[in-house]
Amino acid sequence: MKSNSRTKREHAPLLAEQPRQARGMSFAPPDEAQPADRQGALVSWRPLHLRWVALAVALALVLVWWAANRPTRSTGNHVAKFSSISFSPVGDAYVSYVRPSVHLGTVPVLRTASRPKIRSYLTFSVAGLPGIVTRATLRLWSNVADVRGLAVHAVGGLWNEDSITAANAPAIGDAVDQTGRVAAKAWITADVTQLVSGDGLVSMALTQVGSGSGQYDSREGAHQPELAVQTSTRALLAASPAATLRSAIENVPEATARRYAAHDDRGRSMDTLKIISSPSGGYLGVYHSGPQGSFRVYLAESRDLLHWVYKAQLDSGASQPTIAALSDSGFLLADEASGNRAAKLRPRLRFRHYASLAALLSGRPDRTFEAPHTLAPTGAGAEGTPNIFSAALSPDLAHSRIEVGFHYRLPHGQDRPGRGTLTRFSSWSAWPDTHLEAALHAQGVHGKIGDRDGVTFLGGDFDLIEAQAGAGPSWQVYLYDESTHDAAALHIRTDQGSGSFGNPTVTNLRGPSGRSVLVVTLFLRQSLARSSEAGELVYFRAYSARHAAGTRP
Repeated sequence: MKSNSRTKREHAPLLAEQPRQARGMSFAPPDEAQPADRQGALVSWRPLHLRWVALAVALALVLVWWAANRPTRSTGNHVAKFSSISFSPVGDAYVSYVRPSVHLGTVPVLRTASRPKIRSYLTFSVAGLPGIVTRATLRLWSNVADVRGLAVHAVGGLWNEDSITAANAPAIGDAVDQTGRVAAKAWITADVTQLVSGDGLVSMALTQVGSGSGQYDSREGAHQPELAVQTSTRALLAASPAATLRSAIENVPEATARRYAAHDDRGRSMDTLKIISSPSGGYLGVYHSGPQGSFRVYLAESRDLLHWVYKAQLDSGASQPTIAALSDSGFLLADEASGNRAAKLRPRLRFRHYASLAALLSGRPDRTFEAPHTLAPTGAGAEGTPNIFSAALSPDLAHSRIEVGFHYRLPHGQDRPGRGTLTRFSSWSAWPDTHLEAALHAQGVHGKIGDRDGVTFLGGDFDLIEAQAGAGPSWQVYLYDESTHDAAALHIRTDQGSGSFGNPTVTNLRGPSGRSVLVVTLFLRQSLARSSEAGELVYFRAYSARHAAGTRP
């Protein structure tokens, strides 16, 4: 309309000079004839009409182009791109326990049997994955039919195709999948997603299910085994470190890898498991196990964060352990020493120093300190469930400052959060954590505040803490931001829909594939968990520092 107004203003003198019946002709090209009759006047308006039509069409085309190409605000919802890569084994063999010293790594078949016991081993070198692993499938060519099929297990140690025998074969973990009935001369598959977290060596074992036997082509056979790995560019996309952290913790089924009801290779439950990196490679985990009132603290090692090999007992009459590596190549263990009525001792904090990894693996501490009750009265109440915020040695334990969190309970009172400092491994001071308590109070939590752990994630400092908001038995995990002093309840979702979560730990470390991962452990109480999920849950999620900016890895 503005363009039309300018046209009328430009032609106003001409319109005023023309006879009334000829005014419409002023828009005709100057070299055109200008008929004076009414019919001619109608014809003379046609060029103006056509210009309007052309202008409207051009404007419509511009609007269509703009709608298709205009910049849009990101909603954080991105369609995941999936890709699949297949790998052949770099080593495979079967071993027979009736010939424990015989090497069978170069034959063209893999075998399984229950009597005599025969199992097979495979190793794949996974490399070049373009994203996060969403599914991994083992494919085998079956030569004979088998009613029950085989089971696939994780392998806990290294082995070599050129030398493996039943006598030196590494131990295997729980089965991750079973094939069911197997047909002859056909491909069979097993879901081995739990064994593949990213680039790196993937080792697995095949065992017979029930009675019977199976025979499958090895990499020397006509149909090589195959590991098909599907990946996705799906990332943890969020506007802030807190939102990214929340997303990683809440959605357990979307984790890079997970394991419910975790236990070590001796069958012990791994309650309140805390995981750190090992200086020798792999991971260290401390946990407690045993009947209520007789807990013991143990140490185990892992190569994949999910399967654990027992190494040492670190404490007895104690629970809720946590661990930190120190700058002197030693380690610090903190746990909750159990009460002892005969000795008139109440639950209290205990600290142990191990001078080296060898000392830790053999369970030999060189220093122990038990913190006296500071917030709870001596001989009454309780102080326990420690977490280690920091441990600074300047340069040794005699010149150290250790910052911890814990909870305390007054006689006939409820559990409340505290913080403490152990100086020079000999002097203890503590105070109530009023900021955390106020933040939880704002969320409807009044007392009943228990175990926690802290992590620095994408530049932010956060705590995970368990608490009960109501009178029921259910525990919930809250995310606390140390910088804003705000807390928010986490709505954790598991595969089967368990409803109570406690004893959270969180660790930021390098995962089995070499990528940064966030490792979370939670305890799922038997009474409120689905039967297959009760116990200690371990899961981890790969991430990139660029996620904070909402970009993909």
